[in-house]
Amino acid sequence: MWSSEDENTQVSSEDDSEYLSDASKDSFASTKEDFVPYDESREPVANEDEAAQHAMQVAEEEEEEQMLLSRFCGEVDVREWCRCSNCSLTCVVKAEECRCCMEVNRCIEKMEEVEKDVQCITMHPGFGSVCLDRWVLQTAGIGLKTKLKKSYTTMLTLGYRAEAEFLRSVAYRQFVHLVWEYVGKSNRLPLPCCVYNAIRSAFLTAEHQYHGYEEEDDNKV
Repeated sequence: MWSSEDENTQVSSEDDSEYLSDASKDSFASTKEDFVPYDESREPVANEDEAAQHAMQVAEEEEEEQMLLSRFCGEVDVREWCRCSNCSLTCVVKAEECRCCMEVNRCIEKMEEVEKDVQCITMHPGFGSVCLDRWVLQTAGIGLKTKLKKSYTTMLTLGYRAEAEFLRSVAYRQFVHLVWEYVGKSNRLPLPCCVYNAIRSAFLTAEHQYHGYEEEDDNKV
């Protein structure tokens, strides 16, 4: 049996429901009216100092790119920029590879760690065993994978990669571990010219189709 109190409560609930419904509609309408489409002009604008710094950085990068290109094309003689006496254009395939180890701060620091006078990073006592020893490279390659999660050793076993290519790829990464220790999965560092020459001369490819420090097999099955 319904009482007057129950009836009043029901009416009150219905009124509240209608009120909430109207309020929700008003809120939605208000939100819809307040919505502003994305406008690129509203993006924060760099101040003068930030703009000047960015322009300077771009100019420096372009200058370095042009410098390396002039080296790669032979416009600038190797003897003018190589200070370790082991750089050569014989095995390089990219302009960014035309950089002496004496121009890389971390290489200089690594050479200063050894007691004897070392003028080239390839003369570092650890370079030969870490980067050129076939057995060390085969062992180090067991745990390596490409960006596409392909095992180095599996690709070698299945014939998707030649042994010399496999050894060079591992050697590049071994050198990075020797000098920089760890740089992250997504980072790629251009190695010094002398290092490319030493590794590629040790593990030759007949056609001289070399790749830099990069994932050489991303396009392979």
